[in-house]
Amino acid sequence: MRDKLQLPQLWENTKYVSWPHSHDNPVVRIPRPSGQPESRSIARQSSEYDTFLCCLEYRDQRGPEIWGEQRWADLLHVTKRSVAKHRTTPAGPITGVFHYERPNGTTVWTATWYERRPDGRSHKRSQHFSYGTPKSRFATSEQAKAAAIEKRQQEEARWYSTLGVGETRIANR
Repeated sequence: MRDKLQLPQLWENTKYVSWPHSHDNPVVRIPRPSGQPESRSIARQSSEYDTFLCCLEYRDQRGPEIWGEQRWADLLHVTKRSVAKHRTTPAGPITGVFHYERPNGTTVWTATWYERRPDGRSHKRSQHFSYGTPKSRFATSEQAKAAAIEKRQQEEARWYSTLGVGETRIANR
């Protein structure tokens, strides 16, 4: 058990660094593309501030090794990180792409994703790919589905921290 913190605001306002009351030493948890963080306990130093600096040094050394300089800077900047939540049985061929029938009877493939706004909030976006009618962009369902998958992958590469699903998930650099 640690003693009462002298500088609690440092620990509360710093991403991936914490010193829970039940721990003797602080913990640095670096997120990994797989979704499971890499945790490391940092030994106490002579003062709480020196201990905090050691935690920051480890975090800022290990983070770019995993994510790359640019993506790590993005992860530290935003209040939340964007990682797609892959379900065991997605509604469509891949996460974020699904088939939808509109009330007027037309059918579309929809690609959805989350964009990050400048203030740090998330905004859900989508694009529809219609098919099968004279006014549709695509003649067949397969063409529309392929276009929706391509759009989702483009946006995932642009906005998300990781690419891939499950064990094949990798850092988006």
